[in-house]
Amino acid sequence: MDCPDLRPPAAVRGMTVLEREAFNKQVKVPYLKVPGELNFNTVCLAVKKLLLKMERYKPVRTEEAKIILHPAGVKSWDDLKELKLDGLDSDCLGWQEIQIGFDNWRYDEIFRAVLPEDKEGLSAFSKVGHVIHLNLKDHLLPYKGLIGEVIKDKIATCRTVVNKLDTIDNTYRNFAMELLAGEEDYQVSVKENGTVYEFDFSKVYWNPRLSTEHEKVAKMLCKEDVLLDIYAGVGPFSIPVAKKGCTVLANDLNPESYKALVNNCKKNKVEGRVKCFNRNGIDFIRDEVRTFIVEINKKDDFKGTVN
Repeated sequence: MDCPDLRPPAAVRGMTVLEREAFNKQVKVPYLKVPGELNFNTVCLAVKKLLLKMERYKPVRTEEAKIILHPAGVKSWDDLKELKLDGLDSDCLGWQEIQIGFDNWRYDEIFRAVLPEDKEGLSAFSKVGHVIHLNLKDHLLPYKGLIGEVIKDKIATCRTVVNKLDTIDNTYRNFAMELLAGEEDYQVSVKENGTVYEFDFSKVYWNPRLSTEHEKVAKMLCKEDVLLDIYAGVGPFSIPVAKKGCTVLANDLNPESYKALVNNCKKNKVEGRVKCFNRNGIDFIRDEVRTFIVEINKKDDFKGTVN
């Protein structure tokens, strides 16, 4: 149920530095006072769809025998008649003023109230362990500090918020980022499709949107197959395949990716099936892959495929 009175104050529009107290407002809301002789829980169930539901707000006050209702759903006793609340009458319906504030709105509600109405808001972001990764458009950059603080406050598992910069390290494929809010701690632990990866998000390439592709490749290969992973990163293709029993040659030029790859293979107990390399892709193919293929072609009992 939408109710203009329950939206953040209009005065917060255009705010660029988060001022939590500016979101405070008084709102008049209906409530039911349940007589002592009635079953309080039964009444709560009957009006469940009409409760005032907001973030960090408890509409059911058992100790007061009071139930706070949504002002858009209850404007008079007539709105409650059809519920057939035996033992209750219009005298049980009252109105009171409550204070709501920053804590009572979700991050998307805060952003709708603050960011420009005539431009696209914050549409999406990625979560990598405790890090929230944004890719803000130019018109949102003046609000980046506020956006970071709001996300850190509203997402319980978030400790760090970063924004992607245009600068990309073409050598190692990882992008530059700026800290918007929280701790400057980029060492993360991510669980994807049952596999755990640990790495420094600021120093390696990781794309959480490729989760489906990682799983798809693993399903395509059989136990007898071989995977040659030229740009292995921290292991999102190599390790799931190795967990199936495949042999893997995994390479990455980035020393940080290589270090994380080796650690993740050990962590997921596949170090015996994954041989890790820290080489240029061309050199890896010319030397390691060539040698491996020559050797495997000598084996009459090899029944898999090389991928």
